[in-house]
Amino acid sequence: MSGAIDDVGLLQAHLKRLGQVTSKKLMIIIPVFNDWESFGSLLTALDREAAEWRVTVDVVAIDDGSLQSPEIGESVNALQNIGEVTIVSLAANLGHQRAIAVGLAYANQKGSHDLYLVMDSDGEDRPDDIAAMLHLSEDHPSAIVVAKRSQRSESRSFREFYKLYKMLFRMLTGRVIDFGNFCLIPSNQMARITHMGELWNHFAGTLVRSKAPLASLSTVRGKRYAGRSSMNFVSLVVHGLSAISVFSDLMFVRLLVVSLAVGIVPVLISVAALVLRFTTDLAIPGWTTNVAGFAILSVLQILTLLMTSVFASLSGRSGFPFVPAIHAPNYIKETICLRSMTTKLIVTSMKAQN
Repeated sequence: MSGAIDDVGLLQAHLKRLGQVTSKKLMIIIPVFNDWESFGSLLTALDREAAEWRVTVDVVAIDDGSLQSPEIGESVNALQNIGEVTIVSLAANLGHQRAIAVGLAYANQKGSHDLYLVMDSDGEDRPDDIAAMLHLSEDHPSAIVVAKRSQRSESRSFREFYKLYKMLFRMLTGRVIDFGNFCLIPSNQMARITHMGELWNHFAGTLVRSKAPLASLSTVRGKRYAGRSSMNFVSLVVHGLSAISVFSDLMFVRLLVVSLAVGIVPVLISVAALVLRFTTDLAIPGWTTNVAGFAILSVLQILTLLMTSVFASLSGRSGFPFVPAIHAPNYIKETICLRSMTTKLIVTSMKAQN
């Protein structure tokens, strides 16, 4: 019995010292699909870096319907600077972006932390950069800190395609996205983000659409811990189109305006041809009016399609939308706590006694 009392006393002492050192709680949200080896390596790297962060750190892995069981017992047992480690298992494989949406909805529902960090599990989002993100968040407490890669290590063809995508994205939406999933969100922005239906399609696009203040930090892409990326060309195209879909209403309106502007040209040509034909003796080629007529018909068809798309997009606002904060938690199959704060303090106490 005395041993149990001693353990309680040690726990209370550790909690008291922990409260004196740390003032904020950080939850790290990591989507994982089968790549548990990389996740274990990431936990070790996070634990090493967390010693310098001066915040209480908890980790939540969003198991996106993995076919492999997590085997990370050794990595979890060796942690010293991370408190709780939780696996939130989804009922099906929803995809990377929707796994993030469920993770954010889960975190918002708990509402137990001051800061929420989203990062990938493969090592390309470097734990070394988190200290700088936390520091920048202190300077801008209401801003979402986003990691912008100053250097890209992908192939030349990928980089050229990415430049083309960014140019097309800006032309269609009038917006710029130059960051990915790696970001730090203060608690006062979580409700805003998780109540936007766009979060179900694209995380970074939602951050831009939310109009929340953003603070950018230049980072370098890290090396993968294990395996190869599952992203292929088709996946990248789908990912890019998902980002554009967040601004579908703006895109359709911009295309409508451009089509109207372009449509004026064949109309003017047709009017000029008619004026010349009936007011002068100049010979007007027959193909001129034919080309102008076909152009006008084509423009009218495009305008009809775009106007239909605009009204369909805007009319969708009248219905009750999919709200991740409300609906996304329905996809959670089970939640398993691999490591609690109590476990951490007991392990730390035993090491201190030895």
